[in-house]
Amino acid sequence: MTSEVHVKRALVTGGSGQDGSYLIELLLSRGYEVFAHSRRREVDPGLGRVCWHAGDLTDETFLKNLLSITQPDEIYNLAAVSRPALSWDVPIETALLNGLVPQRICEFIRREMPATRLFQASSSEIYGDSHAQLQDEQTRANPTSPYGISKAYAHQIIGAYRQQYGLHLSCGILFNHESPRRPLSFVSQKIAHAAAAASLGLTETRELDERGRPILSDGRLYLGDINVRRDFGFAGDFVEAMRLIVQSDVPSDFVVGTGQAHSIAEFCEVAFKVGGLDWTKFVVVDPLLLRKVDSHFTRADSSKLQSELGWHPKVGFSALVNMMVKDRIRILKLSMAQPNKVS
Repeated sequence: MTSEVHVKRALVTGGSGQDGSYLIELLLSRGYEVFAHSRRREVDPGLGRVCWHAGDLTDETFLKNLLSITQPDEIYNLAAVSRPALSWDVPIETALLNGLVPQRICEFIRREMPATRLFQASSSEIYGDSHAQLQDEQTRANPTSPYGISKAYAHQIIGAYRQQYGLHLSCGILFNHESPRRPLSFVSQKIAHAAAAASLGLTETRELDERGRPILSDGRLYLGDINVRRDFGFAGDFVEAMRLIVQSDVPSDFVVGTGQAHSIAEFCEVAFKVGGLDWTKFVVVDPLLLRKVDSHFTRADSSKLQSELGWHPKVGFSALVNMMVKDRIRILKLSMAQPNKVS
């Protein structure tokens, strides 16, 4: 008599975002039964083998019903107000979604399904403008935005629940991670899109920036502080780290990053070089886009993740930027071939 093989059930909150799409694909390839949450019912039809649930996680009744119905073996909590700048516009929602929802998930796990494992998407923004050359799991938190503060609260409360109750609750402190699936509201994708448009001879894009202006306007891309340095990785690599963290025998916190820092100016240089262009002829620093509060330097020390779980990033900085620009070129060519189609 053969024993029945248990198919793992995973719940991915924020499943319609960049990280969610890569993670769902990874889990499906590993044979999981996947349940995904999104605030709205706008999901990729290519992920048809997923059972989707739409709703507001800050609604406690919805959250409890979601967890009760799906009964997951693993939860990947990726849902968040995802940009520090945006968090200043919706600080209360940020506190609730980024901070309180993870604690409510911990409470539900503690009371109803203590064998369930949780991955919480923490952020390098919890460090704020750190003076450390490298940031690791022991670097002091000093967040400076509603986003960073809410992420720091979730990070610490999950650690407290793990220690108090012995639950398998882990945080991945995610440094910047990008991909062709990044929304245009992120500076990395704005740069990639502008570089792609310029390489095709365009001087203005239909797609708009956060101020409602064309991302490429009169042949110019307007940015804030281009000297800010970030540790940029590939989102597809980062979701593999998430899975490894959940599979770890011992729950813990892990920094996830490449260990390499590059400035926004370097990002621009590589992006425009894809089309053989000199970025300095296209990029303009706009003082109105400078952030009053920002972390100016991030560089991950992910040696714990590498030594304990064997994770290593596969996609380097130049390959990542090239990938993003080439995909935006593909999208723009399609929209130019179909002028009535909005990309």
